[in-house]
Amino acid sequence: MELLVLLLFLALPVLPARGGGGSSSVPPRRSLHLELARVDDAAAAANLTDHELIRRAVQRSLDRPGVAARNRKAVVGEAPLVPRGGEYLVKLGIGTPQHYFSAAIDTASDLVWLQCQPCVSCYRQLDPIFNPRLSSSYAVVPCSSDTCSQLDGHRCDEDDDQACRYNYKYSGNAVTNGTLAIDKLAVGGNVFHAVVLGCSDSSVGGPPPQASGLVGLARGPLSLLSQLSVRRFMYCLPPPMSRTPGKLVLGAGAGADAVRNVSDRVTVTMSSSTRYPSYYYLNFDGLAVGDQTPGTIRRPTSPPATGGGVGGGGGDGGSGANAYGMIVDVASTISFLEASLYDELADDLEEEIRLPRATPSTRLGLDLCFILPEGVGIDRVYVPTVSMSFDGRWLELERDRLFLEDGRMMCLMIGRTSGVSILGNYQQQNMHVLYNLRRGKITFAKASCDSLP
Repeated sequence: MELLVLLLFLALPVLPARGGGGSSSVPPRRSLHLELARVDDAAAAANLTDHELIRRAVQRSLDRPGVAARNRKAVVGEAPLVPRGGEYLVKLGIGTPQHYFSAAIDTASDLVWLQCQPCVSCYRQLDPIFNPRLSSSYAVVPCSSDTCSQLDGHRCDEDDDQACRYNYKYSGNAVTNGTLAIDKLAVGGNVFHAVVLGCSDSSVGGPPPQASGLVGLARGPLSLLSQLSVRRFMYCLPPPMSRTPGKLVLGAGAGADAVRNVSDRVTVTMSSSTRYPSYYYLNFDGLAVGDQTPGTIRRPTSPPATGGGVGGGGGDGGSGANAYGMIVDVASTISFLEASLYDELADDLEEEIRLPRATPSTRLGLDLCFILPEGVGIDRVYVPTVSMSFDGRWLELERDRLFLEDGRMMCLMIGRTSGVSILGNYQQQNMHVLYNLRRGKITFAKASCDSLP
């Protein structure tokens, strides 16, 4: 029976797969609700301070951009972000019987993968490692299949019935290797048949040990969203010091009413990049600090080192000559700005805030910090709004989404990169972020996560 299911699966020209039990897609007008745990929830329970928790998250973000690697020419199947990030975990079940595991969600990669036995060279993980031999619904994907060809870095394993072996590269030296397979996957209480996933037996530069793998939520054919035919999804991430879990909703009913009822919202049209077609790119015109007039908007002075990003300047589409790409990345804690734009932002903030500039925070690894007056907290000092322009649509970031208090200092939660700009999760906190893939739009609605069902 499993052989028949596999043959039917391979006969399909495109994903998603179909198995005995129905289509591997979220039913129309239904949605899957999942809870997002933080990577460091267990560490918080071990009485680490709030600042220690945020320091760990920031450090993972600083590892993530892989600035040196961004200057290389990317190939299909290579994600230009390393998987060391991954701040939010979702609980899933795989196989028959079900093996439960935690995986980091990532909007900047496609492949769904977890570590499997026997592990040749795996990173340390807290969950038991999945043994595919114990799952009666597990089957390898043949190397000759169309599905295998979706990955550029693949080869045939002659010792394992011509199984599809993959080499999925991230920037830096991060890479995961394994066998492409299909199995049942339990997501939000629903079981989906013949889901394509990577069974990794060797990983370098993997996610934190709390994660057994990654769940790619980008736009490529092997992402979980594509396989489940999800055309709308939404998440809400509470502030980093909060002990409230985040929320992820997949499917047609993903938060449309919750967003519609929020007055402070902005909807941005997604762009596309020929270099990284599966990413959630926004045409990034520039930014303004405080009450700067449109004539003083700070704009990128040169295309990103990755080859231009999106927008008229990079040749990848977009509406304006000054538009450059910004990736929306839920797995990175802090945001990153192209170097020239970051330097201009730092100068503007120093002029506006008028507090003594501190040496960079060695504890947090952040460059732009200011010394707070004795006995005065961050909530009592003036911090201008920083507004980002996406095709002329403004996303305003207030103090709580810009700075973090660190003892006598407050530090900007934005970093400098020679690559493409990134919108991290710190700037998305307490927002209902709705992705409408059918219409190609992302809505940022400022509201507490408690108001999301």
